Amino acid sequence: MTDLQFKSRLKQIICGLEDAKREESKEQTDRKIDALLKDLKEDLQG
Repeated sequence: MTDLQFKSRLKQIICGLEDAKREESKEQTDRKIDALLKDLKEDLQG
């Protein structure tokens, strides 16, 4: 992964977390965070 790709992935994660933070209910926030965690775990597994 190049530096540019890594920075792009970090920007996606930040946007996802900011989006989750704006949710009105804890359940919606948790759902979005869970989806981000799933994506990150899948990235680690290849």
